[in-house]
Amino acid sequence: MKVTDSFLCELRKRNDLAATVSTYMPTEPSGSGYICRCPFHKGIDLSFHIFSDTQTYHCFECGASGDVISFISSIEKCGCFEAVRLLAERVELDPPNEESDDKTALKRARMLEMNLEAARYYRDVLHSDMGKRGMDYLLGRQLTLGSIRKYGLGYAPGGWHDLHHHLKNKGFTETEMAEAALIVHKGSSVYDKFRERVMFPIIDIRGCVIGFGGRTLEKTAPAKYINTDETLVFHKRENLFSLNFAEKSADKRFILCEGYMDVITMNQAGFDGAVATLGTAVTPQQAKLVKEHAKSVVISYDSDEAGQKAASRAIKLFSDIGVEAKVLTIPGAKDPDEYIKKFGSVRFGELLNGLPTATEYVLSRLLTKGNMSDVVKYLAGLTDSEREKQMPTVNVREPDITANSETTVAEPNDDAVEKPVSELSNDEILRMIEKVRKKRGKT
Repeated sequence: MKVTDSFLCELRKRNDLAATVSTYMPTEPSGSGYICRCPFHKGIDLSFHIFSDTQTYHCFECGASGDVISFISSIEKCGCFEAVRLLAERVELDPPNEESDDKTALKRARMLEMNLEAARYYRDVLHSDMGKRGMDYLLGRQLTLGSIRKYGLGYAPGGWHDLHHHLKNKGFTETEMAEAALIVHKGSSVYDKFRERVMFPIIDIRGCVIGFGGRTLEKTAPAKYINTDETLVFHKRENLFSLNFAEKSADKRFILCEGYMDVITMNQAGFDGAVATLGTAVTPQQAKLVKEHAKSVVISYDSDEAGQKAASRAIKLFSDIGVEAKVLTIPGAKDPDEYIKKFGSVRFGELLNGLPTATEYVLSRLLTKGNMSDVVKYLAGLTDSEREKQMPTVNVREPDITANSETTVAEPNDDAVEKPVSELSNDEILRMIEKVRKKRGKT
């Protein structure tokens, strides 16, 4: 069978994390969970915490964290697909066949194992002298060591063959590395794709490392962020950064961000439903992912014009599939990362809880622009009940509309007479709405 989200949910439900860990290490109750010595580093303290409510673990010394799938992958030193198979066999679920073609399945499994090894390499570099520049950057952005470890952040050093040689020593071929988009072929030479970049592993809902995002620290680099190219396991239009954490959130309200740092900052501040697209505007596939795991979504894009236009497009995408969407406007900061640093998580939470509806947001933007023809057309597309809710808003004149009494609007027919906006009454707006709806065949 195919590895579906429903299969993975059932797999996690049947494989209790504390019970699974206890087959490798003795555990003892602690609060609502369990604690034990960490199996991933040499230590005597009970630093390994198992959280029963979220079915996740975290070591407060080495930073190891994840769910039952990533635990088995790490302790058995296998890829995540093999970990899924082992867990399925333990509870007598039919082991999944990821592809009907065994060669393709093996290729995918091999690529996921290589990505995991690359993530471990980047992580180890970050925590070494070679990664000091990357660590200074992350700490300068006020990330805690706990967050850095939780997300498995790493650093790609500046050499042309650092990862290349590491993976080669682990038994991976140059062809495999190139197919995973970890190295670049250019003529007869090869070199590392990511160099002098802070690395963000992109982890799918199964806990598998499917790709990477890299943030340059070089001012002359042609792109601030680059992502893994499309591969057998990575499709940027079909995945979301931090979905592996957000889908476990008790708050079934996702916060859709533009950047990795926004997501990690939010998560660190306690908003664990934060996710981000992977270098693209939100896609239909990503919107469906949100619908599968959340009841609503807050769109948190930059406050500039480009960000707000993207938010308006995202509203329509979510509306089309029946997901309640609201838009976060961020006063006094360009993005959530900056706002939380300036004003703190409590103020940010207040922003989230006082959001206008998507309809109110779109209407507010149209009113601010002062083009009443667009307002009328938008109102005409609403249901009668929704339009009636918004009419008091229309009656409130925005400053930049009333500031220019000569701003005019034409009723939507060929022989319309232009009138100053300041003279429009709600009755006149309603008549214009009816004309638009008649033209659209909605009467």
